[in-house]
Amino acid sequence: MTETVHAALAPEAEASPPEPAPPFADHVERRTVVLPEQRILFLPMPKAGCTSVLWLLAELVGIPAETFAQSSLPEVSPALTIHDMNLWGDGRRLGDYEGEERERVLSEEGWFRFSVVRHPAPRLWSAWQSKLLLREPRFLATFGEEPWFPRLPDDPKDLIEDFRRFIAALPGGSAEDVHWAVQWQLAAQLPLSHVGRLDSLDETLALLRAHLSEDVELPPGNEENRMALPLPPGAYDDIARRVLHDRYRDDFEHFGFERVEPLEDEEETARWQESVRPLIPMLSDMIDKNTRIGQLHRIARRADSAERQLEGASTRREGRAHSPVLTNLEGVGEFNVRWAWAEVKPEPGFTAVVRVKNEARALPWVLPPLLDAVARVVLVDNGSTDGTTDVAREAAARAGAAERLELRDYPFDVARCGEEHLGTPAESVHSLAYFYNWAFSHVRTSYALKWDGDMVLADTAVGALRDLVWQLQGSEAVVRIPRYPLYVADDRHAFLDIGLSNCEPWAWPNRPGYSFVKAMEWEQPILPPGIPRIILPDWSCVELKFLDADEFDHWSATDFDASERTQRKRREWEVFRSLADGGEPPGDVVPIEAPEGVHVIDHVRATWLPERERQPGDRAERILRQLARL
Repeated sequence: MTETVHAALAPEAEASPPEPAPPFADHVERRTVVLPEQRILFLPMPKAGCTSVLWLLAELVGIPAETFAQSSLPEVSPALTIHDMNLWGDGRRLGDYEGEERERVLSEEGWFRFSVVRHPAPRLWSAWQSKLLLREPRFLATFGEEPWFPRLPDDPKDLIEDFRRFIAALPGGSAEDVHWAVQWQLAAQLPLSHVGRLDSLDETLALLRAHLSEDVELPPGNEENRMALPLPPGAYDDIARRVLHDRYRDDFEHFGFERVEPLEDEEETARWQESVRPLIPMLSDMIDKNTRIGQLHRIARRADSAERQLEGASTRREGRAHSPVLTNLEGVGEFNVRWAWAEVKPEPGFTAVVRVKNEARALPWVLPPLLDAVARVVLVDNGSTDGTTDVAREAAARAGAAERLELRDYPFDVARCGEEHLGTPAESVHSLAYFYNWAFSHVRTSYALKWDGDMVLADTAVGALRDLVWQLQGSEAVVRIPRYPLYVADDRHAFLDIGLSNCEPWAWPNRPGYSFVKAMEWEQPILPPGIPRIILPDWSCVELKFLDADEFDHWSATDFDASERTQRKRREWEVFRSLADGGEPPGDVVPIEAPEGVHVIDHVRATWLPERERQPGDRAERILRQLARL
């Protein structure tokens, strides 16, 4: 293995490039990740393991994987959504910095500024295969009409021929893209202190771990440059080798890559062709899938435009919650929204707003830790017929907190998520958005906590929320709480899906500027841009799902494949159906058995979660598996 490049780039490379506009300077500006708190700068080198490193860095700074599920980019794999820099947040890309701040990022001592490069031969094959052969939407739109664009393969020989035609076109300038750009031309634009090689990625990760303080743990690495087809042994004939060595001369020279030698072994080439031949139908399927993704993305862009118009109109109608009173279409005055912050000065602390309908079964586990964590609980009942409110009173009384439980009744039928919600006017008492605004208008503390009637807090999160009361005094922040689905089979048996965590915003300030508006499938909170966020520990909460109940009756339909926004619900639906039908647990779904005489929910909360919390973190690895699965 060739030694990784450890030394800083030469002073000559740090100077301004001779060309006014360096190649792909926009990539360097928009894609270079800056983590100021950790003093890390990372230049992603396309097709050189950057996807894996980006996921590790996102996990390092606590960006939930669910954030990237919201990407609107036409990526063909959920793993690739990590490249949507719009979702990394302000101050996390080089282009966000100017003047003295930029100078500090690029020259201050104590930073780890790095990138990872790859041998040009397999990198070029990987880029050609994934971007062009498999027809990723952007590349099909950009290069689909070029004479060198690969055809739909019928035979392994077609792959080699088309790859060589692509290489032959590189000097002509019709095939320029950063995914097969000269890596040295990108790296030389920044004062990098380390440029590692993909074939020795562990050495780069070791340097990164050494840079971090002892109390910060870097998640384990995981190479993400898998290719559907291995590099053909004879892919580079004489012409292709000359183009390769000439075009990537700087990469070979500066990064120590070995030149590609001629290979005229017909038997080895024949073996490659025979091994690839059965994969041709799979390639066709992948090409069809990627083509369909491109079509769906174009449709989604139109839908997103409609959603933005919908949310914009709803925001205007709601006045972004700056209006102290919101009226409803039906003219039911006693159910107008009258925000408590307009009437009284909020007291310190959290109020949990729990909207429930027939949650009597879950509340004995939900309410005690919640009442222990927050100042008040406002429980809004929406037509329960199972004694939910009686159970809530009894649970609060047993916890010695009866005076801190406030019961409210909302008598109107509320539209279910999905089509029913979409077809209901936002100002109607039957709208999810209006229902949420009415429920939250009763909060009289400085912070509101959105809570569901099936969510159970762990002791760690109870303590964290109690500490946040004084830590957040006089400040604004959004609190995110990771939760995992717990599928309860009976009193002693359950299944915990550790491969799917939901870390959406759960708490925010109770003041003007915060409310709910109507989105496509459900309600959506309005949160001011740029507000700081706090993320509670990983094993803070579980969401109960009883396998003998209808856990999806609040949806008007369960066709969760219809929208990328409902991928998480699709996973829950698939796991629920598999377990309810007596099937084997899917990947990352852990069976749990409680001791005799202990209910499994109590066992998970009191024993399983604390034990898991004490184990070394593996969340990054689980996220990568989740992305690959989706």
